[in-house]
Amino acid sequence: MSFVLATALLTAACSQTSGEKARTPAGKKAVRLVFAGDVMLGRGVAPLAESSPSELFAGICYEVSSADLAMANLESPLTRRAHRSGPDALEAKPSSARLLRQAGFDAVTIANNHAGDAGPETVSDTMKALAAAKIAVVGAGASREQALAARIVSVHGLRVALLAFDTTLEGPVPVDGHAGVARWNAKLARAAVESARARSDIVVVALHGGAPYAPESDPYLTRLGRLLAGWGADIVWAAGPHVVQPVRLIKPAQGGRPTIVATSLGNLVFDQQMPGTRSGALLEVLAGSDGVRAYRVGRTVAAAPTSFLGWKKPGAGALALDGGWWTLARAVTAAPIVRPRNMARFKVKGKVTAAAIGDAEGNGRRQLVVSFRRPFRPTNVDVLIPRQKLLDRHNLTAHIGLYRPRDLRPLWVAGTLLRPVARLAVCDGSLALAYSTLNNPSIVGTGAWTWGGFGFTPLADLPGSGKPACADVDGDGRLDPLILERSSR
Repeated sequence: MSFVLATALLTAACSQTSGEKARTPAGKKAVRLVFAGDVMLGRGVAPLAESSPSELFAGICYEVSSADLAMANLESPLTRRAHRSGPDALEAKPSSARLLRQAGFDAVTIANNHAGDAGPETVSDTMKALAAAKIAVVGAGASREQALAARIVSVHGLRVALLAFDTTLEGPVPVDGHAGVARWNAKLARAAVESARARSDIVVVALHGGAPYAPESDPYLTRLGRLLAGWGADIVWAAGPHVVQPVRLIKPAQGGRPTIVATSLGNLVFDQQMPGTRSGALLEVLAGSDGVRAYRVGRTVAAAPTSFLGWKKPGAGALALDGGWWTLARAVTAAPIVRPRNMARFKVKGKVTAAAIGDAEGNGRRQLVVSFRRPFRPTNVDVLIPRQKLLDRHNLTAHIGLYRPRDLRPLWVAGTLLRPVARLAVCDGSLALAYSTLNNPSIVGTGAWTWGGFGFTPLADLPGSGKPACADVDGDGRLDPLILERSSR
């Protein structure tokens, strides 16, 4: 049964004081980038930020700090100056910047309509506070040229260009010696993106604007996303509507690169109460010098404190990586599946349903992985489960095991499986699987298992059909489990 495979999961605690990133394996060719929506540290959030600062981001700090680079939209200026613009005073104390760093954020955009709420010096105050917290500022500068220019950072050897534009056209522009933000201008934006494309491996563009509180993809921001994709942007993410909108993949023209477009990631930390404003999203992207490879979207509670609710199920092509499912952003070339030449030596009074050879244990040696049926053998566990859930019409039970290829010595054999394995691919330290039912060979679900030393840890199963495969998507030299040609039902 599947529960025989389960092992305990150890969850690493996230430091609330250092803000340090987890070390990336040497030679890794892809990086993980996390993007969050609106962060507001003033008004109704300020009391908790002051009384219990360690609690504010505790619920999402693991997801943020474990990324190679994390970025959000800072909706509240960091200044001690009095509010001067509009009815909503969102300013927060400059010391609040350290909370962003402790949560694991590396960069923020301040190109938004609230950037100058406390007057001409507001942007400069915010930039100084963020610089003191060692957080990169995107979309602002002492001159228009500086505000529009890409902030290029090195992320484990990859050059990542960060740009941001205020599409509300309400943020202050640099003038009379005062710093300001980059307002959207199609001609200037195109020049900035194309310049960044020529000088970097990955181009990220943040936008702020759109119609508030609409859950559908904002049409204006969608149009800008397509423009930016055509100019060379790999990732376009936006904040401003204060509710979560769908994340879409723009497929490339022939020879081009795909672009992820998120027209609104909603609120990450805010005190709003309108429908939809209490939810947020995290967008995590796996990208290399060849562009976006995979992505996933997580759900958050947009309150003070914020919390993480989990990652959504993947789309058409699925990648199992770091204990979770991702959606493939581009076609991959799967590694050939090595099948045993002669299974007649495998003695079982039943039927072999699938077999493949590979480094299932991740120890540099090859193992034979076999899915098979055999006559029922009652165990202390089996007696707790109704027989109709264990036996097929031939009174056989389903199993899977690891064997030494040269002499078929068993290395590990699972107990009875409730979901028989009909197809499999052996990756490095893991398996990609497709399940059938006991009495119907049709594929009804897929999954991935990771070897844990004494057995496998399964990821959540995916419904529908699919083709198990393996490929090195993140570039670390190890084959990752894939489910290709998926169709949910």
